[in-house]
Order: sequence, then C-alpha cells, then structure tokens
Amino acid sequence: MIWTDGFIAFVTGLLAVVLLLTAWRRQQARRRRELAPFRPEWRARLERRMGPLLQRLTPEQRRLHERRVVEFLADIRIKGCNGFLVTDEVRLLIAGMACLMLLRPDAYVFRGLRTVLVYPRAFWVRHQEPDELGLVSDEPELRLGESWNGERVILSWEDVEAALAGDAVNVLVHEFAHQLDAENPETEGAPLLPDYTRWSKVMMREYRALERRSSQVLDDYGLEGPTEFFAVATEAYFQRGTELRLLHPELYGLLRDYYRIETSD
Repeated sequence: MIWTDGFIAFVTGLLAVVLLLTAWRRQQARRRRELAPFRPEWRARLERRMGPLLQRLTPEQRRLHERRVVEFLADIRIKGCNGFLVTDEVRLLIAGMACLMLLRPDAYVFRGLRTVLVYPRAFWVRHQEPDELGLVSDEPELRLGESWNGERVILSWEDVEAALAGDAVNVLVHEFAHQLDAENPETEGAPLLPDYTRWSKVMMREYRALERRSSQVLDDYGLEGPTEFFAVATEAYFQRGTELRLLHPELYGLLRDYYRIETSD
C-alpha cells in the first residue's frame, strides 16, 4: 500500500503540474494577444483567398472573427510535416478558415486543441483500432486529414488549397467540426449546445434520408456515423451552401443558426 499510495500521490502531483503549465501557457498567450493585435495586412490576405465568405459577415462579425484569429494564432501551434514549410500565409489561412466556424459570441477557440500538423499532400497512416469484426489491419490508409479529440488536427495542405479554390471537399472544416463535436464528450455528432431537441430531430431525419437515398450534396461518408455526418454536413454548408439550402433546407437552417454565417446565395 505504501507504493500504491506513493504512486497515486506522484500521478496526482504530475497532473497538477500539467494543469499549472497549461494555465501558464494560456496566460502567456493572452498576454501575447494583448501585444499582438490583428494586423491590417492580414485583412487583405484573407480577403484575397476567402473574400466571398468574409464579405457575408457584418462589421461586428468581422471584428469577432479577427479576435478569434488572433487567439487561434496565439494559442495553437502549427507545425509542418514531411518537409512542409509553415509560412505566415499558411498559419493565417488555417486560422482564418477555422475561425469562421466560431462566430458565436460565447464560442471557445477549439478548447483543448494544442497542435495543427500540416503535410504537403495526402499522407499514409497505420492505425491499430479494430474494425467492426474486431480485426486490426496492418495496411496503411491514405488520409487527407485527421482529428484527435481535444489534442490535434492533421491536414493535407494540397487539399486545404483546393477547398480555398472552391473544391467541394474541405478537409479543414471537416476536421475542425470533429473538434467542435469533441467539446461535449457526452454527445456524438453534435457540438456543445444548451438544448439538443431541434439538433437531434433534424440530424436524425437527414441521416435516415441519406441512408435511404444518396444526396447530391452530402457525401455518403457521412453514413459512417453521427460524428462523420456532422463533419460532412459542415463541409457541404461551407462549400456548397446554395445547393444545401435548396436540397436540405432544414439542415441548412440548423447549421446557419449554429455557425452564424449565411453561405447560400
């Protein structure tokens, strides 16, 4: 029991240190934000690449978005993998697009997220999770992105660029939707909300409809489960808003009320 008690005390102390370091890092980030306001040149860069979406924001939403970008850049590390060079432009565009998902006045800037890893293009991964039969494959899988709950997001920059150019696939908003989903560990396929009545009703109806018949705007990958359906619906909302509103008006309205930005013409 002496060893056990000592071990518990050690783990407790270690967790306390981790929490203190995290709080210290957040405090330092807040201080950096006070010293590093949103730069005027950032506005021009974002307008050049994300103009159609940014032009939909009210002046108040613009100011809120810019505050979120500053906080994102101060709190979250962005690192390159496989030789990819993370430039100021890359960091700004990742923060700019991700923070368009945070226009709610009470939104957290991806609480718990620490790091964004960026590969030059799609990357191979090998996971150890068993499938529905309990089998573990040793075959690598090609991925455009990944999200590790409350820890990190991994992106293919080639595919981020394609989304910025108008491609229907938007790996960035897909993976950051998973981060929003993870903010409430008691739900699956839903962000943190004060009430889930409407969300559950609309999402379940749309999911069942996709099971019965493929959609022209929602990827069938959403049938992997509620978590993927939310991410796929978020992609469609940001990349194909007009089509989503015409074909799935209730789903569009639900996501519009959550994300607080109109993406339909």
